[in-house]
Order: sequence, then C-alpha cells, then structure tokens
Amino acid sequence: MLCAWYNTVEFYVIAGAAAAAVVALSALPSRRGAAVLHLEAGRLLCGDEAVPGRPWLEVEVDRNGHVVITRHGLRGVAMDGAVSLAVNVIGFDISIEERLTPGRGDDMAATAQFELDWLGPERYHIKYNSEDAGLFAAFSLPVRPGIRVVREFM
Repeated sequence: MLCAWYNTVEFYVIAGAAAAAVVALSALPSRRGAAVLHLEAGRLLCGDEAVPGRPWLEVEVDRNGHVVITRHGLRGVAMDGAVSLAVNVIGFDISIEERLTPGRGDDMAATAQFELDWLGPERYHIKYNSEDAGLFAAFSLPVRPGIRVVREFM
C-alpha cells in the first residue's frame, strides 16, 4: 500500500518541487558582497630596536573614526625601506597581507604606522598576516572612536 504512493502524480509533483528548491538555493549568489582591495603605504618610525617578547599590533580608532594600525617590533627593515599593506575587504571580513621591503640604510625602523580612513562604523573581523616575517594575528574590531585593540603576533 505504501509503495503505491510512489507511483502517484502527487509524489512526483512534490519531488519535482523539492528538486527545484534545491537547485534554486544552490544557485543563489553569496551575500558577502564584492571584494575590494586597498593598498596602504606605512610610515616608518625609529624606536627601541630591542623590543622584548614577540612583535605586536596596536589598533586604535581615533576621534574621527579613522583606524590607525601600528605594527611594533619590525626587524630587518631600514628607514629607507618600506612596509605596505594589501587590505582585502569582503563585507565585514578584512584580510591584511603585510609586505616588507628591507632597504639598504643603517638606521633600522622599529615601528610602522598605517591609517585607514575608509572603514565605516561597523564591527569587522580582521586577519593580519605577515608572510615575510612568519607572523599572524586575528581579532574583531568595532569601529567606534576610542576603541583600542592590542594583539601579540603568533
């Protein structure tokens, strides 16, 4: 008796509707939004070269809503070198790739500073990766004036 139901029109209508729903859901585009890439040049600063412990990040939101990223504990970058960031934003997920250019001078930089003035007042999930230095950090950042986040690199 139960097997007879598989041969009815109602069964095939329900099965066809379920199959169409599965195909429609799998064809929906991602809701994350388009990826936007920003390239940021850092400002190199001198300082105490012998920083104890691991390098760290300090991220602050200033009173204007600009995000200031300070990368402490640089090693091997001269003052005539460069530190830059490739910032990939997809929705509220931010992936930052650090790029180091050593330079040739004798004065060594200890800190690099970046200002991101294009982030809106939202909560972002940030991954910061320095492949050249073999360092990584991840954190959430609500962009509101006065917020300060400090993370040690792994």
